[in-house]
Amino acid sequence: MNQLVDIQADGASDDTAVSMARRPGLPVAWRRRGALIVLWLGVATLAIPTLIENFQQNWSLDQGAQTPIVLAIGLWLLFRRWPAMRAAAAPPTGALARGLIVGLWLANSVVYGLGRVGGQYLVETYAVYGFLLIGIYALVGARGLWAGGFPLAYLVFALPIPFFISHALTTHLRLGITQATVQLFQLFGVIIVRDGLTLMVDQYQLSVADACSGMNSLFSLSAIGLVYVYLRRPGRPLYYALMLAPIVGFAIFGNFVRIAIVVLLTEVFGDAVAQSLLHETIGFVTFAVSLGGVIALDALTGSWLARQRPPVITAAPQ
Repeated sequence: MNQLVDIQADGASDDTAVSMARRPGLPVAWRRRGALIVLWLGVATLAIPTLIENFQQNWSLDQGAQTPIVLAIGLWLLFRRWPAMRAAAAPPTGALARGLIVGLWLANSVVYGLGRVGGQYLVETYAVYGFLLIGIYALVGARGLWAGGFPLAYLVFALPIPFFISHALTTHLRLGITQATVQLFQLFGVIIVRDGLTLMVDQYQLSVADACSGMNSLFSLSAIGLVYVYLRRPGRPLYYALMLAPIVGFAIFGNFVRIAIVVLLTEVFGDAVAQSLLHETIGFVTFAVSLGGVIALDALTGSWLARQRPPVITAAPQ
C-alpha cells in the first residue's frame, strides 16, 4: 500500500511538473504585452507636452500648418507597416544589446530633459523621435526596424526644421523663383522690376514672403509626393530615392506657378483682387501642380518599367 501511494505521489508530482513547465508561456506573453504597453505609455507621456509645444510654436503658424497632416500620415503608415515589422522581428538579446538599449535610452532622456528645461522644443521633438526609434528597436530589432524604414524615415518630414537650415534653403529658392518670374513676364512685355524679394508691377509692390511663395509647403509637398510613390510602387526603396529629386522639383515649380498667377492677377485686375480671398485659393494650385507632376512622372516611369520586364511565356495546353 505504501508503495502504491508513493507511485501515485510520484505521478502527481510529474503532472505538476509538466503543468508548471507549460504555465510560463502565458505569463511571458502577458509580460511582453505589459512591457509594450508601458513603453508606449511612457513615449506618449513624453510626447504629449512636446506636441503641445509644437502646436503653440510651429503648427499654429504658416510655416508649420501642414505638419500635423504629415505626422498623421506618417503614423498611419507606421501602423499599416507594423504587421510586417513584427513578422521580420529579431529582438536584440544578450547583455550587450540590452546595455546598448538602456544606454541609448538614458542618453536620449538627458537630451530630452535639457530641451525641456531649456525650452527648446526642437530638441524635445528630436528626442521624442529618438525614443520612438529606440523603443521599436527594442521590440523588433534591426530587421524589424529596417522593415519599417520608409514610415520611420517619412516621419522626419514631421520634425521641425532648424531655422538656419530652412531660412538658407527657402531664401535662395525664393530669390531664384522671383528672378524666374520677372524674366517670364518680361518676355511678354510686362513692366516688372525686382528688388531682392520685392516685385514692382505697375504701381504695386509685391513682397514674396515665405507664406506667399509657398516655400513653407515645400517639405510637406515633397512628403505627400513620396507617400504617393510609396503606395503606388511598394517595396522599391531605390525607386523612392530616385524619385525624390523630381518630387522636390515639382514642388518648387508649383510655387513658381503660384507667384506667376499672383503677378498676373495684379497686372490685369489690380492689387485688390490679387490680395483677396483668391490669393489664398491660389495655394491649391501649388498642391495640384506638384502632385499632378508626380503622378504624371510616375505613370511614365511605370509604363517604361513595364516594357523592361521580360515577357512571360506560358506553355500552350496539350
